[in-house]
Amino acid sequence: MSDRLERIYKLLNSQKSRASYIKAKLVVLVPAQIRALRLSSTNPRMPYQRDLAREADVHQSRISMFETPGAANITLETLSKIAAGLRVGVIVKFVPFHEMLGWENSFSPESFNVLPRLEQDQLFINPSVEKEREADSSSSGDGSNVAASGDIAEVNSAGAERKPMGTVDDQAQMAAAGNGG
Repeated sequence: MSDRLERIYKLLNSQKSRASYIKAKLVVLVPAQIRALRLSSTNPRMPYQRDLAREADVHQSRISMFETPGAANITLETLSKIAAGLRVGVIVKFVPFHEMLGWENSFSPESFNVLPRLEQDQLFINPSVEKEREADSSSSGDGSNVAASGDIAEVNSAGAERKPMGTVDDQAQMAAAGNGG
């Protein structure tokens, strides 16, 4: 049996093999993204780990570990802090194995950058831009499920909107008031 077929057989029949395979991909790709984003930051001082550490409210030594494949496990809380420090969002989603493999094969730290960053993200800052984009794409039938009103909506696991949660400004005011939304 070829090495590839043997690996596929193990993935099909062993939960432990699947978990190891997934972790092996994540411990390489997540650190590579953090480092690439830090180095490509529009903030002229951000190429230094200490500056990202300050922005993310973590120690510089932790940033170093998070950028080193396999050196540290990153919690969702810490990943959120790093994303906030880099002024980008994070999507964690479950996908078929072929999609994960495709992501790994197409990833290049040299060309990886998330643009726009928060300050220039007009689709986030100005929801009317999203309305126009949604109107344009609705005629193309791309199947996306994006609220065009600028409201933040809770979405269930099937992707169906459950209830409006208010606008971005409403959410910020509730969080500042301690209501959390």
